[in-house]
Amino acid sequence: MIIAMSRMVMITQRHRPFAGDDLMVTASPWPRRVMPFVDRVEQRELMVRQLTVSRAADLPCLLYVHAQEGLGRWSLASQFFHENLEAFAETYIEVAARQADGRPVSPGEMLGQALRGLGLDDAEHPPSDQARADRFQRLSVGRTYLMVIRDVVAAEQVELLVPSSPGVTLVVTTRANLRKLQEYDFLPVSLENLPPDDAHRLMVDKLKVTAAQIDPDTLRELVALCYGHPLLIRIVAAQVSGRAHVARRLVDEAVGPVVLPGIDSSGRLAASFDQVYETLDDDLKLPYRLLAFIPGPDFGVPAAAMALDTDYRSAAKLIDDLVDANMLRPNVREGRFMYLPLLRSDAKERVDDRDDRRAVVRRVTEWYLTELAPRDFALARRWRVGKAFESPGAVVDRADALEWFSVEWESGIACVTAAATNEQHEVAYQLCIGLHKYFHQQGHRDSWLDCLAVGLSSAELAGSSPAVMQLSSHRGSAYLAAGHPDAARKDFQSSLECAMSIGHRMGEQSAQEWLGKVSAKETDFDEALRRYDASEAVIQRATENEIPDSQRSRMIALLGLHRARATLDQAAYSTAATWIGGALRYFDQQTPEAENRAKCLMVLGSVASKIATGEDPVGCFEEAARALRCGPDAAI
Repeated sequence: MIIAMSRMVMITQRHRPFAGDDLMVTASPWPRRVMPFVDRVEQRELMVRQLTVSRAADLPCLLYVHAQEGLGRWSLASQFFHENLEAFAETYIEVAARQADGRPVSPGEMLGQALRGLGLDDAEHPPSDQARADRFQRLSVGRTYLMVIRDVVAAEQVELLVPSSPGVTLVVTTRANLRKLQEYDFLPVSLENLPPDDAHRLMVDKLKVTAAQIDPDTLRELVALCYGHPLLIRIVAAQVSGRAHVARRLVDEAVGPVVLPGIDSSGRLAASFDQVYETLDDDLKLPYRLLAFIPGPDFGVPAAAMALDTDYRSAAKLIDDLVDANMLRPNVREGRFMYLPLLRSDAKERVDDRDDRRAVVRRVTEWYLTELAPRDFALARRWRVGKAFESPGAVVDRADALEWFSVEWESGIACVTAAATNEQHEVAYQLCIGLHKYFHQQGHRDSWLDCLAVGLSSAELAGSSPAVMQLSSHRGSAYLAAGHPDAARKDFQSSLECAMSIGHRMGEQSAQEWLGKVSAKETDFDEALRRYDASEAVIQRATENEIPDSQRSRMIALLGLHRARATLDQAAYSTAATWIGGALRYFDQQTPEAENRAKCLMVLGSVASKIATGEDPVGCFEEAARALRCGPDAAI
């Protein structure tokens, strides 16, 4: 990518001296070109556009590239130079802004490096910083070159090196988003981890012939463990190159985002993270460590406020500062933030005795349960086991609840595991119970089954037979939806036995109903109807305390829906019409029950297509479709 410009002052090291000084351009050696250079197309195009615009306006081109360590800040600057040599008169100057131990280089010393690059001997350097800055500006007049200032720690280091000459391009590389540079008209250029295809390409290139000797699936897993981090990809490739068998071992031994303890034998990653952490403002170090313990792949400001035990505004400010420090990044979903996996591991490893990680997890998971309960209630008015569901809180709109679950479901599962690990077993099993309705509608069955295993274990450890009863039933429904009727029947039978042993009539009724649905799934409609009858018998003999009237009506309506489905499949259309009529009358009046109402309409439409009922089949199906637009189409 070479820039063609109509007006350009061409200066090379070999041909022309600086005007006004009897000096030849000495500059720095050309930067090493990173090969292969993958991705960064958007950033390269942005930098070229800014260069073109700046030259057209007779202004210096000012850019700063910011990213966490190892993502290729300097590599991008080098690529920018090599792809646009003529635009810089093939002249490159490099200034180091950070010492090997991470401490910043003084502005005076940085000016000295720039003056050396411009051909001025050390003996001729002015003594004061301001005099050096003035000399730097004079030497730059009318000249064309690229200067890269590497690893800037603070914007103040750069202030005296901002060029005035329109032929100069300055690229600053920095770990943090130094917003103050924008006051000097610098354009920020940010880098993220490599996308999967480019990460794979880089790994294959670094492995060379070894890549072809590795099973493709293993290679993909190995690349995935590096999370698109260019430096980590290079480190891992160096360990595997010439030893294809090591790839499988690394994948098998991987724990989280760290490919293998000791894989970074040079300590490059660890050292870079140490330096980054030490440059953080003191008020950001504790939040950096503690926010890593928020369960889930990302989080919002309210969860962060709970984790840090502070108010919303303070948490938002801390998050913004951590984002600018490139220690957190915004997720694609607005208002959500996340760690890059390597940084999350680093943050957790830095937790010391003063950081009560258990308290962080406790605060976040308890808060999450209070947020979940009213939203679960908005999806269905079904009974739930647990104190959190006795008074679910403020009324939440159903559409808002669905939106919340669509964002939070992964965090919900993570909170179940985190609470269980934190020995908050009552919180863990209630979270699991509260997630049931959404997962029952939406699927994600593998994740849901894993979560149910954790929830059931917590219910048992908490000694809550009602929770064991309900979660056994929930797991049975997940198995049934996944096409495993035998496993489902086993769980429903366990739930039934538990309910009967503790005298839990709602649990008993539900288990009988579900056992009927298993039989219907297996087309044993006689057994299904027998189970539905047994379920209704529990309702009829239960007292008001055992089954409240609000639940009683819903249970009977659902049994009507199930009986209508079974008799429809038996071609008993008149009977099906009778059953579905009663069920539909109930669900027509229930705002949060759009899915069940839609199912009734589907059955009614199917019956109307077989016998005269006074209903238009197409109209029933269309109305069902409209109802389902308010929520997912799934079995209840």
